[in-house]
Amino acid sequence: MEKYEKVLGKMENMLSRLSKNVLFKNFFGLTSLIISIFTVFLILNIIYGPDKNSKSNKNLAIEQKNPEVANEVIESLPRGILVTYESEKGHRLSESEFKTVCKNTKIITQRAVMGANITNSKAFKLYTENGGNTHKYIVNWEENSNRCFAKFTVKPLEGTTESVTVEGEALGFLKTSIDTRVYFIKNF
Repeated sequence: MEKYEKVLGKMENMLSRLSKNVLFKNFFGLTSLIISIFTVFLILNIIYGPDKNSKSNKNLAIEQKNPEVANEVIESLPRGILVTYESEKGHRLSESEFKTVCKNTKIITQRAVMGANITNSKAFKLYTENGGNTHKYIVNWEENSNRCFAKFTVKPLEGTTESVTVEGEALGFLKTSIDTRVYFIKNF
């Protein structure tokens, strides 16, 4: 019986050492994996760098004459749909509010994209065939006509280069807790 207890004690001792080793190995392996992932992305960032075509927040602040005032105007607006015409659904914007919202909007909602594609059969066909992929959103305020225009490109199918650009007048916006987005495009 005494031999059995000694053997059992030695086995327990070995198991506790082994379990400590396994924990150390697992921790070391996880730490190594995290460090290697960060290193790979750091190297990729050094090689490719940030996108030179995208506008940084610094450049946006330089472009806008007074971003604090624009942010105050946008923050004062209610969440939801913002429109330029009298409507039961949504908040009607004044001309100055509309101009400020237009100049500070960079995103077009999926609803606006689909609505604009309905009137453009070529865009609608490509949009449904490629799974709804769009890119190159542009929202511009035209000073001479005092109107806001939105434009987006429907990505080409894989293996082709034919894309379709849809543009029209932005008549409505959607204000979320984060930003404003084009909600309605009139392109007919």
